[in-house]
Amino acid sequence: MFVEIVTTGSELLLGEIINDNSRFLSEELNKLGYFVIYHTTVGDNPQRMEEVLQTAISRADIIITTGGLGPTQGDMTKEIAAKVLHLPMEYHPELEEQIRRWFCHRHRSMSPNNERQAMAAKGAYIFTNEAGTAPGMAIHQNGKLIVHLPGPPREMRWMYEHRLKLYLLENFGSQGCIKSLILKVYDMGESDMEQAVMDLVKGQSNPTLALYAKPGYVELRITARAATEEAAAALLRPMEYQLQQRLHRSVIAYNKETMAEVLGRTLLSARRTVSCAESCTGGLLGSYITDVPGSSAYFLGSAVTYCDTVKHHILGVSTDTLEQFSAVSEQTAGEMARGSRSLYHADIAISTTGIAGPEGGTEEKPVGLVYTGIDGPWGMKVYKDIYVGDRPEVKRRAAIRAMYYAVVYLLENKE
Repeated sequence: MFVEIVTTGSELLLGEIINDNSRFLSEELNKLGYFVIYHTTVGDNPQRMEEVLQTAISRADIIITTGGLGPTQGDMTKEIAAKVLHLPMEYHPELEEQIRRWFCHRHRSMSPNNERQAMAAKGAYIFTNEAGTAPGMAIHQNGKLIVHLPGPPREMRWMYEHRLKLYLLENFGSQGCIKSLILKVYDMGESDMEQAVMDLVKGQSNPTLALYAKPGYVELRITARAATEEAAAALLRPMEYQLQQRLHRSVIAYNKETMAEVLGRTLLSARRTVSCAESCTGGLLGSYITDVPGSSAYFLGSAVTYCDTVKHHILGVSTDTLEQFSAVSEQTAGEMARGSRSLYHADIAISTTGIAGPEGGTEEKPVGLVYTGIDGPWGMKVYKDIYVGDRPEVKRRAAIRAMYYAVVYLLENKE
């Protein structure tokens, strides 16, 4: 079955909110073996929305819309779809009662315009909504299925999980399974990666292999199609093994794993603790690490030592080092890491010092220059990187890369 996802709302086109609905629905539908062939976004304009829906109906078996089911005049998705399908709108008193109960349970009064949400195209199958006020619906016509889901991501996900997923399986069954495995490689550029795996890319059939350049790493995506999830997973394993053999420890993270999660997993496996000393990242490194539930088992603390005086008094960075080499130097990064390790009594420590910009750079030390120090039982390592981007991007990439260096340090000295 071919699927087109149509997300509606001018706020999406204006960039005011991120379009997470298409990504979520694509991932979930792939698990059922449905082919998502198009993503379309259209604003709150009746003519353009009508054109988009007509086009979607002409090229897909299932059209799933999100958004435009609210109570305002700008919420027009189901009305425009009914017009395209030449169906009248009907009032459903039971839907209005459900909406009233939703407000009543929250000790709120229902506005008269919420009554619009009790309207649906004639013959539509109604999906009740326990996560919000907007009912969803499904309409069959001429071998096509048009589905309307709410726009707010929390409501949309609830309705997919509790209503649409079961409806699709009951009416069309599983279409097999499309399963992907993502490998994230942090120490090879896209061109080097392509050289390493090009023969696999050219020889692909099922599974397929694709490369995607991401900020700070390259993503390898293996995708297999089979009758069951187990069969698809079995197709993925030989390709994964080949990549692991070629790339060795270059592959650090899998699927949706963050680098903070990889670091936590590696520390727990090694039974080690970590601390940080941050200058240019301003606490972001510690924030990322503590985003992981259970990080208190291995994370001891982070000293944000932004000025030289604090670097000296808190971390013990030598004044001679600061005067001779400056705060942004290999020597300072090393002493910061050593000081953090001593301060927190950690097994390993990570330090960051650099020039996040947009000002402060020189020809010798440009904006984006960051030194990362790793100190532990196996000695000291300091890395030099120059990151491209604005201030938040330099900080973000430096913090993620610092965690990567810590993971490599642990893996290289795995006992």
